[in-house]
Parts: sequence; structure tokens; C-alpha cells
Amino acid sequence: MPSSSRSSGGWRLPGALFVVLSLVYLLTISPNPSPDVYSADFAAGHIARTGEPVPEISDFPALDHNIIRETWIVETTDGREAVGRAPGVIAASVPAYWLLRPDGVTAVPGGITAALLTAGTVTLLFLTLRRRIEPRHALLASLLFGLTTPVWSVAADGLWPHTLTCFGIVGMAWAADRDRWWAVGLFGGVALWGRLHAALICAVLAVAVAVVRRQPAIVARVGLVSGAMLGLMSVWTRWMYGSWDPSSGYRAGDFTGNAGANLFDVVNLLGFWVAPDRGLLLWTPILVVLAPALVRGWRDLPDWSRALLASGVAYLLVQGVLVRFSGGDQFYGYRTSLELLACAAPALALTAHHRGRVARAVFAPVAVLQLVMITPGAVVDGFYLKVAHVWTRNAFVWGPADRPVLWSMLVLAALAAAGAFAVGWSKTKARPL
Repeated sequence: MPSSSRSSGGWRLPGALFVVLSLVYLLTISPNPSPDVYSADFAAGHIARTGEPVPEISDFPALDHNIIRETWIVETTDGREAVGRAPGVIAASVPAYWLLRPDGVTAVPGGITAALLTAGTVTLLFLTLRRRIEPRHALLASLLFGLTTPVWSVAADGLWPHTLTCFGIVGMAWAADRDRWWAVGLFGGVALWGRLHAALICAVLAVAVAVVRRQPAIVARVGLVSGAMLGLMSVWTRWMYGSWDPSSGYRAGDFTGNAGANLFDVVNLLGFWVAPDRGLLLWTPILVVLAPALVRGWRDLPDWSRALLASGVAYLLVQGVLVRFSGGDQFYGYRTSLELLACAAPALALTAHHRGRVARAVFAPVAVLQLVMITPGAVVDGFYLKVAHVWTRNAFVWGPADRPVLWSMLVLAALAAAGAFAVGWSKTKARPL
């Protein structure tokens, strides 16, 4: 169990972390994100202005003459065209559009929402880890999660589904560590509002912990609240699309059609891990460095963290059946593996002290490499690659060929930031436990 000295820490450090990350994320949101994000922002802005769920699609020029226009459009039960996105990515930014009242179509209020939500995600991770490891190590783990991975370049860049799923997953970890199973269900509901099949993560977490502890009430508490969130999701789709089916925001037939083709597609499954421009291990090699420590410390982990990691693996397997690993265009790094990253983060951080000699030697260089790699595409739009090149190129490596001066400036800035952090880190001391 966590010691009382660590669990009763103050709010100055997490508050400062939230403020700093919010500023970084707010300064780097995308004003012209992928149509996946922009179309949801368009729908949210229309709801905020009019209170009506179905906008006039012709008012959104980003979809005019787009060869895959149908990707972002669904038909309501009365035959009208509506923006087809997950309910959460539309609903979450409605308050920002209502407060800011922008003129015309803009993605900025949605980006602000994404930035603040993601800063909250990283802060929740810190609060979770601080109960079990030394605060400065919890801070380092949280910064690695929030600033050296596509959490920055994707989740904080615009209101993708992953903005909500990562927030929900880390929220589930925070609540599970405190045995607040009602809250686990609530955060699980947030995750499924971002992506419906993220309900699998919540379900596996609750069932696994309930079995290990022999406490079936855990499943009941989590299921009651997350089930209520699913019910509210159906209310939303009934209002917006005229259907109680919670999957109405997507063309569900596309996913079921993919299932037959992807079920035994080894290349698609490998793409999540090792594709040069979408592979989890290519962009986040710290996972390889920490994997042996995870194995060594597995038995010492709290049960909820083991269950959460297992749920992330199960979710990625389902992802491999439902969608292509590449995830489309106009984003930097990977996005379809972000849920697994969020599920693995607590377990990796809590076992990092089991690193061997080689892992300790390469840990800092690999962490700096990740920061350097993610910075160009997180700060500036346009460094991403088209889906046709995900097996042959890498957006970071290709950056010098595309915009060499800007790429070099951003890489140098990342190195300077890493150096300043290293100097500050060396001057701090571990707090006695």
C-alpha cells in the first residue's frame, strides 16, 4: 500500500504541472487539423450556436469535393446528412464553442479543449504514480508520457477520440488505485464516449480485479456507472441521428467489413508495432528499454495496473481487427496505439526501478531521442506523411528533406529543453520516504 507521506502530497506540484502542460499544449494546437477532428469541431460549433444537432454540410468547405467525403458523413433516420463522429469528440468541445463564440468555422475552441483535457490526463497520471513512487520520479514518468509521445502530437493537438480515451484510461487508473470503483465506471464511460469499443478496457479492468480480489461488487459498481454512460450515449445518438444505436455516429458496416479481412492480417497487426511511420516501438523505443524491468517487477505491481495493461493489449487486438493500423493521414506519429500506451504507462513507471545496468545507461539518451523526434510534428503542422508511405518512410527522418531549416530549429530547441531539464534534475534530490 502507498505510504501516507506520499499519498497526502500537496497540490502545488500537480497544479504547476497542469499549468505548464496546458501552456505548451495550447501554444501548439493545430488550427487546421485532420478532417476527422475538424468535422467534429464543425458539428460542435453548430450545436453551440443553434442548439440543433444537424448542420448544413455545405457550410463546411473542408468536405467539398473531398474524394473520401463519406468518411465523415452519415445519414440520419430522416435522410439528412450529418457529421458522423464519436459522440464524445463532438460533445466535449461544445462548451468551448459556446463560451468563445467564434466567427465562422474554426478548430481552435476544439483544440483548446483537447489541450486542457490532455494536460488533465498527464496530471492524473502524476497523481496516480505519486502515491507509489518518489514524486520526482512520478513527475519524470508523466513528462515522458505527455511530451515525448504522440500524446502531445495527436491527443493534445486536436479533439481526436484518443484525447478522450487516454483521459478516461488514466482516470480509471487514478480511481482504481484509490478503490473508487464508481469513478472507474465514470472514467470508463468517458473513454467509450471517445471510442465505443474502449468499453473493453473498462470491462477487462473491472472483471480482472474483481476475480483476483474475489469481490464481484467491483464489477457491479463499474458496470452500473459505465452502463449509464452508454445509455446517455444512446440518448445522444437518438437526438443527433434519430437512432438509439450508440454506434450511429460511424458507418458500422465499415468496421464489420474490415473484420473479415483483418482477422488474419499479420501485416496489419505488425504495423501497430513496427511500421516505420506508425509503429509504437519506432516512436516510443523507451518501451523496449523498460520491458525487462516490467517483467522483473510484474509480481510487485498493484493488481489494477496489471489488469489495465492486459486490457490495453486486448483493446489493441480488437483494433487490429476493426481498423487499419495506419489510422489515416494528417497526424504525426501513431494514434491507433495510444490507448495501449496509456494502459501500459502506470505499470512501466512503477517497475522502472527494476532496470538493469544497460537499461539505466541508455534510458536518458532514448528519452531525449523521443523528445527530439516528437517535437517537430507536435509544434508545427505539416511534417506528417501520407498513409501510402507509412511502411517506407518516417516523418521525423523525412523532415530535413521537406523543411530542413524549420526541422533543424525545432530539433535544436528540443535538445536545449532536454539539456535545461537535465541540469534542473541534477540539482534536485530524492525526498526521503
